[in-house]
Amino acid sequence: MTALRKKAPPLTRRSPRQVRAHETLAVILEAAWLLLQQRGLAGFNTNRIAERAGVSIGTLYGYFPNKQAILVALARRLLQADRQAVADALEAAAAQGADPVRCIVRVLFQRHRQDASLRRTLLSAYLGAGLAGDDAEQVRAQVGHIVSHPGGPLAGRSLTEAQLFVVSRAVLGVARALTEDAEALPVSDQALEDESVRLVRAYLAVAGG
Repeated sequence: MTALRKKAPPLTRRSPRQVRAHETLAVILEAAWLLLQQRGLAGFNTNRIAERAGVSIGTLYGYFPNKQAILVALARRLLQADRQAVADALEAAAAQGADPVRCIVRVLFQRHRQDASLRRTLLSAYLGAGLAGDDAEQVRAQVGHIVSHPGGPLAGRSLTEAQLFVVSRAVLGVARALTEDAEALPVSDQALEDESVRLVRAYLAVAGG
């Protein structure tokens, strides 16, 4: 019998449309981020978030049904910032004539190393909400952006879907290991960067022409 797919919980009660509503939502999320960063999950609850944001608990519940939905919103904000950081690194590499492979690898590793405990908490909430498919779709979209960039590492190459999957997940897998097992890794960040760049270059040398 086919297993039932876990139903994702409601993530927001309403979408802000006016400028003031967007500002209120941003204030709530910023307060939640700081609270989680400083007190961890044990000290994270809607009353404290509302107090730190300077809004009523009713206002907070007007946007989010529970603290789990806030964690998911924070995770989405974090992943969006990751994608933007990679896009910015790609643009900077093209403008400066730098190696795009190293620039992408470096920014990915830096972001996954930073606030590792907080990132683990947010990604656990995100995937626990049944959003693994959404995460995979966002990764595919980012890979597509890198593929289409004229100054990117894949310019002039024609990789198959399988090849794109392998090379992108190889780098992303190392990046996520920095979040999950950062304290236990037996090598330096620079060594990981150098070896990951070497891996991608060697793979691209034989894949896609």
